Amino acid sequence: MAWKIDEIDRKILEMLRESANISNEKLGKKVGLSEPAARRRVSNLVSRGVIKRFTIDVEEGGGVSALVFIATSPHVNTSKMISSLSREPGIGAIWELSGDIDVAVTLFAPDINGLNKRIDEIRNMDGIRKTNLSVILKKWR
Repeated sequence: MAWKIDEIDRKILEMLRESANISNEKLGKKVGLSEPAARRRVSNLVSRGVIKRFTIDVEEGGGVSALVFIATSPHVNTSKMISSLSREPGIGAIWELSGDIDVAVTLFAPDINGLNKRIDEIRNMDGIRKTNLSVILKKWR
């Protein structure tokens, strides 16, 4: 469902993307609101479902991360397959896509051998027709 959000909400969302733990006081100052008004805005965004969760990005400390693009067999129930994927070790975000690629995931491992092991486990899952792996060299944002 599409929510109507105004320019202040957009600025709040951008600030929260940069730092989910920014104080309401600092958030308010950056968008031109008082602390209580900023707190109300964030609360409304949460209650309307615009903000689904607050999370952190963890630096994997010398590990390796990759984007894995997955094409499934035509008969596969994508929701069940994604549910199975979400229980695999090292899986981060999961996206269901349109087009030739059905699913994309972020995959984390302590080293390249671990990454190879994890991608082999994904490739052996029922309903996986094809995978394409891109190792992440540098995160810009």
